[in-house]
Amino acid sequence: MDLRISTLTLEAFLLVLVRTIGFVVTAPLFSNRSINARIRVLIAACIAITIFTSLNMPLPEYSTVFGYTILLFKEVFVGLSLGFISSFVMAIVVMVGEFIDREIGFTMATTFDPSVGTMVTITAELYDKMIYLVILLTNLHFYILRALVQSYEVVPLGHININYGFMFTQTLEFIGQYFSIGFRIAMPIFLSTIILNVILGVISKSSPQMNMFAIGMQLKVLGGLLMMSIVIMYIPSVANYLVEKMNDVVMTVLGGL
Repeated sequence: MDLRISTLTLEAFLLVLVRTIGFVVTAPLFSNRSINARIRVLIAACIAITIFTSLNMPLPEYSTVFGYTILLFKEVFVGLSLGFISSFVMAIVVMVGEFIDREIGFTMATTFDPSVGTMVTITAELYDKMIYLVILLTNLHFYILRALVQSYEVVPLGHININYGFMFTQTLEFIGQYFSIGFRIAMPIFLSTIILNVILGVISKSSPQMNMFAIGMQLKVLGGLLMMSIVIMYIPSVANYLVEKMNDVVMTVLGGL
């Protein structure tokens, strides 16, 4: 049995590997800091081997060592871009949680999240962990990997031409969608707090002797927790929507490469 591997085949595999590593170190779930760096490299290597053996990868075309180095940097850029965009979409959940905490008065209650290395509010932490739990339980993480696989079909190895104008336009458009999506997810809690504020305003006008400040803080917390317990059943739908949105954004970004 001949186990020899040609140099061009090895070079093509290295290009697949660096794109996969760039994706794994920045993509949601895989980029979690609780995962050891060696484990992440092993995961990237296993994914790269699977992709390389499953797809018909074209052999790289270059003339010098410098040309091959440029190809490596381009593949790393593609992987990092895909992973960063995917994480940016999933970061909507943290923004939603912080927005909810600001409405119900939990802004000061923060905790350290070792997975991202920053302080986050408790509702943001709850929503973030629940979304990722749903993704793992329903195998939605395969959609994240499918985005990486599709990148080799849309942007083959060594055929990367970055359209900076298109990338800039799409980035600005997605930033607008980022806040729009987050606001729609937090809309039930936001509306409930508005209605509660109106009710408290009417009561304070009709009964000035009542301390609406002390009562309002407690009612906001109770009302917010009640509304969260009601809308928590829609967490799987939110997770599915975010994964689909992530896939759409990734494919749009690939159109500019």
